[in-house]
Amino acid sequence: MTHQADSSHDRNLPLLTGQSTLATAAWMMASPSIVLTFLAVSLDMPIFLIGALVSIRQLASSLTDVFLFNAIARIQNRKRALSVTDLTLALCFGATIVVVLFGDRSQAMVVFVICVFIMGIVDEFQQLLLTDFISDNLKSHARLKLKYAQMALGGIFAVAMTWFAHEMTLELPPLHRHSIIVAIGVLCFALSAFAVLAVRDFAEKSALPERAKSSPYKALMAYVSNAIQMLKFDWFRKFVTLRIVFASVILAVPFFSLISAEAHHASDKGLTALIISYALGYIVAGPLWGTLNNISHRLVMFSCAVLVGFSGATLATLHFLDIDHDVRIHAVAIFTVSVAVRGIGAVLSLYYMDIAPKEQRVNGIAVARSFVRVAMICLSATLAAVAHLHETAWAILFITLASFGAAIFSYFLTRSGSTSSASGSADA
Repeated sequence: MTHQADSSHDRNLPLLTGQSTLATAAWMMASPSIVLTFLAVSLDMPIFLIGALVSIRQLASSLTDVFLFNAIARIQNRKRALSVTDLTLALCFGATIVVVLFGDRSQAMVVFVICVFIMGIVDEFQQLLLTDFISDNLKSHARLKLKYAQMALGGIFAVAMTWFAHEMTLELPPLHRHSIIVAIGVLCFALSAFAVLAVRDFAEKSALPERAKSSPYKALMAYVSNAIQMLKFDWFRKFVTLRIVFASVILAVPFFSLISAEAHHASDKGLTALIISYALGYIVAGPLWGTLNNISHRLVMFSCAVLVGFSGATLATLHFLDIDHDVRIHAVAIFTVSVAVRGIGAVLSLYYMDIAPKEQRVNGIAVARSFVRVAMICLSATLAAVAHLHETAWAILFITLASFGAAIFSYFLTRSGSTSSASGSADA
C-alpha cells in the first residue's frame, strides 16, 4: 500500500508540474502587475487609478480570506473547484482584451476595476485551496521541486510564446499586439483548467467535512474566532510578522512596472521587453532559490530583500538623474525584482507548508494572508497617491528602504535551517 501511494505521489508530480507551468506562463503573459498596468497607461488612465488597482485586488483577496476560508476547507471536489477558478481568470482577462480593443477610456476603467476585483477574489480562493491540495498530494521534497520547476518551465514557455507573438505581429498596432499576448495567456489558463482534472486527489471525500452553510455574519464571526485562536500560537505570530514585513517588498513589481509603462507605453517593444524580462526572472528564480532554499529559508529571504533594495536604489537614482530612458534599463530592473519577489513568494509558501499542522493549514494561511492584505491595501493606496501627486520614483524609493529593513528583520527573526518542526509551538 505504501509503495502504491508513493507511486501515485510520483505520478502527481509531473501532472502538477505541467498544470502549474501553464498557469505560471498565463500569469506572466496576462499579468495584472505588468501587462494590465502597461495597457492602462497606454489607454491614458489616471495614475492614481492604475496604482489603486493593486489595492482593489488586495481588498478582493481579503474578502476571500475573511468570508470564504471556512468554505474552502470543506470543498469536496477540489480539482473541479481549481479548474473553475482558472476558467474564471481566463474570462476576466478575456474581457480586458475586448474592452482595450473595442471600448473607450471610460468603459476600460470600469472593466479593469471589475475584472481586477474578481481576479483578486478568484486568485486568493485558488491559492488557499492549492496550499491544502498540494500539501495533501505531494511530499515535502516534491513540493519544493514543483515550486521551483514551475517558475523555470513557466518562464521558458512564456518567453518563447511572447517572442513568437512579437515576431508574428510586427505589422499590427501596439495595442493589438499587446492584446494578442494576453490572449495567449487566456488560452494557457483554459488549458490549465483541464490539466488539473487529471491529478489524483488523495484526500477522500468521506474524510472531508461537509460543505459550510452559513450567513456572511456567521462567516465573519468564524473568521474573527479563528484569527484569535491562531494568534495564540507562537509559530503563527512570527509567520504573520514575517509576511507583513515583506508586504512592501512584494509591491516592487507593480510600481516598477508603473514607472516603466510611463516611460515606454508608446514603444512597440516596451511590453514585449517587460514580459520577457519578467519571465526570465521566473526562469532564474527557480534554480537559484531552489538551490539556496536547500541551505536555509533565512538566506533566501535576506537575499531577495537585499536584491529588491539595490534594484530600487539604482532605478530611482537613474530616474532622478534623468538617464533612465532606455527600455533596457527598465527591463533589467523588472528582471531583478521578478527574481527576488518570486523567491520571496516561494520561500514563504514552502516555509508555511513545512511548519503548519494539517488541521490549522487552511485556517492559518487565510488569517495570515488577510492580515498581509490589509497592510498591502494601505501601502499600495499610499504609494499610488504619492505616484499620482509627485513621481513614481518616490514610491520606489520607499520600497527600497523597506526592502533593506525587511532583510535585516528576516535575518534576526527566522532560523537558519531550511525546515521547522510542524507543531503548534514551532518557531517561525
